[in-house]
Amino acid sequence: MAWLILTTFIIAQPKISGRVGIGYTTPNYKDFAEGSFPSLGAMESMMLNFTATYQVYQNTRLGFSQWTASTSDKYSGTDFSRSFNYRSIYIETFYFPWKRVEMNFTIGPLINSGSIALTTSESNEVWGELLTEFENSNIDIATTTEMTTTFFGITSSVGIRYYIRPNLGLEAQIGFMENSYDKKKWKFQDETVTGPDIKIEDLPLYSFGLVYGI
Repeated sequence: MAWLILTTFIIAQPKISGRVGIGYTTPNYKDFAEGSFPSLGAMESMMLNFTATYQVYQNTRLGFSQWTASTSDKYSGTDFSRSFNYRSIYIETFYFPWKRVEMNFTIGPLINSGSIALTTSESNEVWGELLTEFENSNIDIATTTEMTTTFFGITSSVGIRYYIRPNLGLEAQIGFMENSYDKKKWKFQDETVTGPDIKIEDLPLYSFGLVYGI
């Protein structure tokens, strides 16, 4: 079971609001932790978040949110990076059971992506000939190749927001992300390949935030 703890800072306006934050998740990166891929411990699970919402009705907001988990290191002496992006277009409804307290509920689909990239230095005969014409020699060409995947899911959360002042509040949410990740659906140079065995199908979601509005 993977866990996500997300701390957010929200800048809000009457109709449009934006949110940035950092989060923490611990999906089971089997091949990365147990194989020859580098394991970065806690840093491997850090996430960045951006959210934008627009209030379309008295108690309804439409929003877009993206969580990004990325790392970079060395793999067999080669520059290595891995990135997963969880993107959601969601609807949020809210109401005030008490004067200073807002309850909210969000739900929406997820359109996610992942990438693994390696940057290597190699010789290129044509470039070598051209560079030699300019009196250069022993120049290596940096080449970056990557494998990518796309997978879908759904996310939902319930939250409570307490307004300290009319334009300042504290918020806590609890929810989940359900993903349909399949390690056999990666792409590399237009070919379907098998990717890492990563357990990210079920991600409980917790968030805490500071809300500011104008």
